Amino acid sequence: AASDVYKRQSSSTAIIIFLKSMRHCLNSNSSFSAHSARKRQGNTMNLNDNQSENALQLRGKKISIFGDSISTLIGSNPKGYNLFFTGGTCQRAGVRTAEDTWWGKVIGSLGGELLVNNSWSGSCVTKLPNREGLFPSGCSDERTSALHNGLQMPEVIIVYLGTNDWANGILPRYGGEFACGEVDWEFVFEAAYCEMLKKLKHNYPAAQIFCCTLCAAYMSQNPEFVFNENAGGINIKEYNAAICRAAESQNCRPIDLYKYAVPYDSIDGTHPNKGGMSTLADLILREMLGENNA
Repeated sequence: AASDVYKRQSSSTAIIIFLKSMRHCLNSNSSFSAHSARKRQGNTMNLNDNQSENALQLRGKKISIFGDSISTLIGSNPKGYNLFFTGGTCQRAGVRTAEDTWWGKVIGSLGGELLVNNSWSGSCVTKLPNREGLFPSGCSDERTSALHNGLQMPEVIIVYLGTNDWANGILPRYGGEFACGEVDWEFVFEAAYCEMLKKLKHNYPAAQIFCCTLCAAYMSQNPEFVFNENAGGINIKEYNAAICRAAESQNCRPIDLYKYAVPYDSIDGTHPNKGGMSTLADLILREMLGENNA
């Protein structure tokens, strides 16, 4: 849909406005969008030279999203995909348009263009036990080859997958030793994540790939809720470490959301509401513009 596409802005004036906006956005608990950042008063964290350079390098890129239910939105994903953010759920969460999502905020803030949002609600990185083939898992050929639109290829891919692997207690790695390509790799999180990235890099060799770790959540509407880091029987830190190792082994950029210890607001302990989407966007932008962006 036209409303889900972020058109490029290439003028020097747009770039100057963008950099001024970013000087006010990098505080982890604030709502962020390109429009609101321009209006925000006060001084929080200024961009250093490296961050400013990174912001310019990322500006105006064609960006594809690779995720699960957290990144879905009715009208924004491929036809036939399983979605979470639809109808009444959108109303409940306050997530009604692309501008309300974490990926919409990130892409809008970078002055980028959404190419494809390949997100499937309920998908894991690893193979689902009730499926004959790998699809719709993140490591499947079908999904890792569906991040382009015709002849347009992504320049940036943001991966936010792994929540369902953690929630279902999927084996994080082989016996404490990093392994890729072994017999049952599709049932081991780190091995499957590694294979997924290999396929993405093969299909989109020019794309810069960012890999988000998993983040804790809270529920402002339910103060008694306590986030369970061991929801599937294995601590979330094991999966985040696996994501970082896999990303680094494939020369991709880990986006370590967990290290900030800033939970996002959610409607159910997993799926972010509008405020939670803003928190995720802030953290992702902070990492994408970090000094190690290469």
